[in-house]
Amino acid sequence: MRMIDPNLFTRLMRLPDAARGDLLEFLGATPVADAQLAEMIERVATRVEGDLRPMRAEPN
Repeated sequence: MRMIDPNLFTRLMRLPDAARGDLLEFLGATPVADAQLAEMIERVATRVEGDLRPMRAEPN
């Protein structure tokens, strides 16, 4: 079993439960380099932040 870099683990644990669970499950089944993991965390965090932005009604 490969250890996760402590800084990456901290970033991973800050993700919402569902995203964190999916990523941890993937990491348990697939070898991933630290650089790849950092990129994956960043992509998931960006997507989650985008989903949390309030929708604005645009004028017609």
